[in-house]
Amino acid sequence: MSSPAQGSVPTIAEEFEAGGYWFSRALDRWLLVVVTLGFGLAFGVDVLYDVFVSDEFSAALAIAGLIAVGCVILLWTSVTLAVAAGAAVLVLALFVDSGAYSVLLALLLTGLAALTTTAPFRRSTLAVMLIWGVAYAATLNDPAVTGLALIGVSSGLFVAYGIGSSFRRATHDRLQSAQDLEVAEQRHEAAKTAERRSIARDLHDIVAHDITIIAMQSRAAQMKDTLEAYREALEVIGNSSRAALNDLRRVLEVLKEEDLIQDSTASGQLGAASALDVRSGVTVFAEQLERLGVTVQCSIQGELAALSRSVSSALYRMLQECTTNVAKFAGRGAECWIEIEVDQEHVNMRVTNTVVAAEHSRPEWAASRAGLIGVRDRAAAFGGVTQTGYDDAGRWRVCVSGMKQS
Repeated sequence: MSSPAQGSVPTIAEEFEAGGYWFSRALDRWLLVVVTLGFGLAFGVDVLYDVFVSDEFSAALAIAGLIAVGCVILLWTSVTLAVAAGAAVLVLALFVDSGAYSVLLALLLTGLAALTTTAPFRRSTLAVMLIWGVAYAATLNDPAVTGLALIGVSSGLFVAYGIGSSFRRATHDRLQSAQDLEVAEQRHEAAKTAERRSIARDLHDIVAHDITIIAMQSRAAQMKDTLEAYREALEVIGNSSRAALNDLRRVLEVLKEEDLIQDSTASGQLGAASALDVRSGVTVFAEQLERLGVTVQCSIQGELAALSRSVSSALYRMLQECTTNVAKFAGRGAECWIEIEVDQEHVNMRVTNTVVAAEHSRPEWAASRAGLIGVRDRAAAFGGVTQTGYDDAGRWRVCVSGMKQS
């Protein structure tokens, strides 16, 4: 039996068999109680029969029976030790008239060994019990009875072994199902946690970008101090505000429902996921930077249509974060280059900008460290690598390379 989707993780059965020769699984408490009481009652009936019905009371049989009961009690500690002790008791029972009592013990120990011990021990137990069965049958005087006893005891041992093995496999299946369910729940929780982090990054990207655009437009309008500049700024501020509200409404609606990001077709009023298309993002973000006085040059090589929706959405969010930083730190009159390259298997993105505003600090990682960390994490989710820093010309650059197309 194999465990689904667990790779090299051993199954319950494999872990059990790796326990060693003397390893045994603990028996169920109720089963131990039933076995102990049943064997004690059988021994008591046997003794009472010898005392009140039989002409002779066999002290040797009583001693062997007491030892056998002690062996059954030993099952509470270890099945393997109990079976080893029981084998010794059965050898002693060959020299006394133990009858069905010793056969019952042999069947019991064989079944329990098949149920709770590893393959080497349970097979050894079956072999020893079969040898004992031959020896027991040989102690009978009548050849016909000897033959019947040999067949009956051997058949009973095989049946007991088969029943024990069936219950052992059923136990493994039950424990494996419980383990698989637990692993699945852990993976589900991990996925939910990852999605919550993704939602948190989205919230940061959405709010940081749109509020940055609003703030920068307000500052630009104040610097120009003309009616036309005010109107243009108000238009951009209004559009950015509506975009921010729509995005926030989309994310918050998901949080209210299941704390998971779902396909946008589940709630059409929130806007389609295709709105996060990197091609439209290049156009929108470039226009926003142009309004802030940043000269933008865009270069797209390859087919963006080959990108999966998830990759396109991730690129959109990464580009949004990069252009937000340009708006924050580049300054009016700066230049920005947005380059996206799609080859046969991978997609690369590079956003480079000059920094002309003396009052702006160097655009290292953002103060919250969430923005560029989010870019790195999104790229890594698709096998990409993120590099940030200044190039030889003193331009700030964010370079994402090696992202898979799907």
